[in-house]
Amino acid sequence: MSHTKSILIVDDEASWLRSMTMTLNRLVPDALLETCLDSRKVMDRLGQSPFSLVLLDLTMPYISGEMLLEQIRRQHPQVRVIIVTGVNEVDTAVRCMRKGAYDFFVKTGEVAAMAASVKRALEIANLEQAYLNLSSRFLDKLLKTPQAFSDILTCSESMLDIFRYIEALSVSRQPMAICGETGTGKHLFAKAIHQTSCPDEPFVSIHLASLNTAAVDDTLFGHVKGAFAGADSHRAGLVRSAGNGVLFIDGIDELPPEVQGKLVTLVQTGEYFPLGSDRSLQSQCRVLCAASQPLSDLFEQGRLKEDLYYRLRAHQIQLPPLRERPADLPLLLSHFVHRACDDLEKAPLQIDEAVFPLLKAYPFPGNVRELEALAYDAVSRSTGAALCLDPFSSLVRDVSPSTVPDRLVFPAELPTLAQVGDLLIAEAMSRTAGNQSAAAALLGLSQPALSRRLAKGKVE
Repeated sequence: MSHTKSILIVDDEASWLRSMTMTLNRLVPDALLETCLDSRKVMDRLGQSPFSLVLLDLTMPYISGEMLLEQIRRQHPQVRVIIVTGVNEVDTAVRCMRKGAYDFFVKTGEVAAMAASVKRALEIANLEQAYLNLSSRFLDKLLKTPQAFSDILTCSESMLDIFRYIEALSVSRQPMAICGETGTGKHLFAKAIHQTSCPDEPFVSIHLASLNTAAVDDTLFGHVKGAFAGADSHRAGLVRSAGNGVLFIDGIDELPPEVQGKLVTLVQTGEYFPLGSDRSLQSQCRVLCAASQPLSDLFEQGRLKEDLYYRLRAHQIQLPPLRERPADLPLLLSHFVHRACDDLEKAPLQIDEAVFPLLKAYPFPGNVRELEALAYDAVSRSTGAALCLDPFSSLVRDVSPSTVPDRLVFPAELPTLAQVGDLLIAEAMSRTAGNQSAAAALLGLSQPALSRRLAKGKVE
């Protein structure tokens, strides 16, 4: 496993390598630093000892920095590359950023700014590694069947508790309820339950909102020939199709009261009657039900019959919304961006850490499904090497007005517009932990405009 703060510094000037090593040892003391004088050896070094970050000179004999940048991004897309050159050329910088460079600096420029960029790149690598460590520790060691949960990306302890609960009930054939807001992954959890309990048996699912009331009974329990007008042949129904496996009913609150009664009989005795039949059939399927509201709310609203409510509430899972899983945001966004790049046949995109304060400031009413759609939108809009942040910035601007009171209270002596602007900028910088890109998005400014304002020294 690679160290998350390992840096390879590449330059053909030994004196500069010594100087940069001393500087980074002072400014990033916990980083592991290695140097390379020969550009021909860089790819071998990366293959033998993975690094999180490469500081790469552009002008070198044998293989140029630009050629190395392309090779690194192609063969080691998880490694970030910061270009460091002795020439201040805007065209070169733009070209390198389009090819996937994380950042670009001139050797004679401000060292502190370069060190800050190095720290940010290492922090992102550390987040990624932290997830991998958690995934390995929790899924491989604390779960009996970690592969059953491989489609659910998380490092949240509350989610891992749910995994363990599901495993504890894997030997049970009792019904289970999965409750959670839209987009929280109820279908994925139903599949995970199937994988832990009876992976070799069928998994059959039905989304009740897609059916009209009259068709629900027939779809679930089937009918015999002649049961009603137009019933020209026998229909087995989904209960029969599920066999000894899992029947997943999504949208249990849409189930008509008379069908709820038949479902109660099924989970209690395993017995059911197809429409038009006076002979009962037996089923050993395990019934899973999903709802977007807690079962208790549905019961109080009269949308869930008492006998079904008490059968389902014994084993139920409440999935947390995405806004309660902030630690999962970097992981999920990275996964969706990479998948979108593959689907849209685009090269891997750099994700600016400025996006994460924006994500945390948004409540995500559509949860993980909404984040996935946003990631695909951002990838489709991206024209360079970095992920386009416009879809995420617009989210924050859209929700911010609702948090502003109708009338602000001012002191007797009104502040000037310049003073109010300084206060707003200071507050935005505080909320985003000093991240200028995220602060600019909150204020509805471009980052260069905010940088110019900060450079005047008016805002601390």
